[in-house]
Amino acid sequence: MPKIKILSADVANKIAAGEVVERPASVVKELIENALDAESTSVRVEIRAGGKRLIRVSDNGTGMEREDALLALERHATSKVSRIEDLENIHTFGFRGEALASIASVSQFELQTRTADAINGTKINVDGGVFRSVEESGCSPGTHISINNLFHNIPARLKFLKTDTTEMNHIIKQVTWAALAHPNIHFSLTHNGKSIIDVRACDSNIERARLLYGKEFADNLIEFNEELPDFKLSGLLGKPDFSKSTREYQLFFMNQRPIQSRMLGAALKEAMGATIQKDRQAVAFLFLTLEPDTVDVNVHPAKIEVRFRNERTIFSGIVKMIRNVINKEKFIPKIQTEPTSDQKVETEDKQVDTFQPTTTSQRRPIQPFSTRKTAQPIETTQPEITPTESTEPDTVATQPTVEVDETTIPDVEVSQTVVQPPQQQIPDGAKLKLLDFEHVELKANLFKTYIVAEGKDKIYFIDQHVAAERVLYERFVNQIKADGIPVQGLLLPVTVEVTPQQIGILKVHGELFSKLGFDIEEFGANTILIRAIPATLPTRTASQTITDLLDKLPEQPHTEVEIPKALDDALVTLACRSSVKAGDTLDSKEMINLIRELSEAKLPFNCPHSRPIIIEMGRDELERRFHRQ
Repeated sequence: MPKIKILSADVANKIAAGEVVERPASVVKELIENALDAESTSVRVEIRAGGKRLIRVSDNGTGMEREDALLALERHATSKVSRIEDLENIHTFGFRGEALASIASVSQFELQTRTADAINGTKINVDGGVFRSVEESGCSPGTHISINNLFHNIPARLKFLKTDTTEMNHIIKQVTWAALAHPNIHFSLTHNGKSIIDVRACDSNIERARLLYGKEFADNLIEFNEELPDFKLSGLLGKPDFSKSTREYQLFFMNQRPIQSRMLGAALKEAMGATIQKDRQAVAFLFLTLEPDTVDVNVHPAKIEVRFRNERTIFSGIVKMIRNVINKEKFIPKIQTEPTSDQKVETEDKQVDTFQPTTTSQRRPIQPFSTRKTAQPIETTQPEITPTESTEPDTVATQPTVEVDETTIPDVEVSQTVVQPPQQQIPDGAKLKLLDFEHVELKANLFKTYIVAEGKDKIYFIDQHVAAERVLYERFVNQIKADGIPVQGLLLPVTVEVTPQQIGILKVHGELFSKLGFDIEEFGANTILIRAIPATLPTRTASQTITDLLDKLPEQPHTEVEIPKALDDALVTLACRSSVKAGDTLDSKEMINLIRELSEAKLPFNCPHSRPIIIEMGRDELERRFHRQ
């Protein structure tokens, strides 16, 4: 049996390097974090050959004395941790003391550093973990680290690196993330002598996004700042018509540290579910601030993944805050000149959405317009949608649910003018006129599907079906919270043949169907009788609605989340089946009533399936099309 022995420092460093130094971008990340900890106001990154030949990171931070510079290259040498308790109160980025020693063990490493009050600095050269020289240096204040020929002494690691382009793309991401998290610091990045990123220090996240991605990109972002007792959330949220086909533009930061978090991604999806089309992804840069002792950043050697102490509280809080942001904004897509799809770039690994920030030499056009499919017409007729009274109890479901304020809509005369209703009060203190329909005139109904209204220098196109879906969905939510959905009894019961599995689901969800306004009983082997249905549901669609619900509902809800989700999904289906359809004929009064109710909805810009309800076209756009400008 082989004898147990202690690893040499050289082998231990190379093993640690395998955890910390995955590729050139890993080196850039560690060196930038050290520069941030050194209170730098400017960080310069120079790269050659995708980081394989050279990585140089220079900062104007506090610098180090000779003794500290030598200690920094030893394993587990750190100024941030003295006791085990310190690990629960870390406010810095680097704290393990492994990064520099690990990087130096797999490269030709040079460190130059000087404090502001020192006459001379210190220069240290290390090759493959072996100290070659230590001498005085006349460098500028701060720290300047050069990494030459990464993995030169570990050929097996070197051959697994990708092309220069691919490795450079990973480096660009690291610098971009750092620049987004620290807008008050100047960042620059060059590759083979060409400037890639050069962003000056600024005062806000939105200004930093404008410098990185360009004006058009930033103009489609909403800056917000929300706070709860346990944590804060700030960031930039893309407007609904500014979505992407991948999650490349969903960036999460915790205490200014870029992180990966499935929980944060799930919270964003939950909050934006009602406003983003199902096959699209939201654009969001989220900055979470909380006490260090409530999160563990020591889960992953590179500190990319974190573990939150109370994930459920943070999840629900983020959902609440993002929805509050949505409630304050107008999410109306605009018709713009020459809409195009997302640009694509081919990389060696796979095809992804373009993620390059704008550079000093080239500005990449960003098209915020996304084309969406409309519903297929269903040739049916529907009863008039009439306003109803509603109350404001607590929220029912965990899916995109709504709370509609108590409002009674008076009768209106048949008129061509849509009168603006009073300003609505939205929960959490958000006050907003949801639709500025003052002085808006009803003009036409196109293709028996789209209501056209003219406002001041604007034209609104409103999809009558999805608008009715939103109105009815919110009405149903309020009715469920109050006295229940109104019911209409059937003179002749509707007989529906179902499967044994559907019978079982009906028994599990019997109470849910009662809440929805259905009176259903079993009638023989595979048959049920429908004796009553929701008042707004056409009798002819009752059978199909029931079978659809039985197909969608889970066989047995197992968690507290699944039960309200099942109810919310059912309300969405019921609203869809009860709504006027594309192809239905609406008179002026019906259109006015629909728009009035829509203007009082909490989320009037998207239906429960996330399709847009309203599209806006400016007069200037129309005149541009006719060459009047």
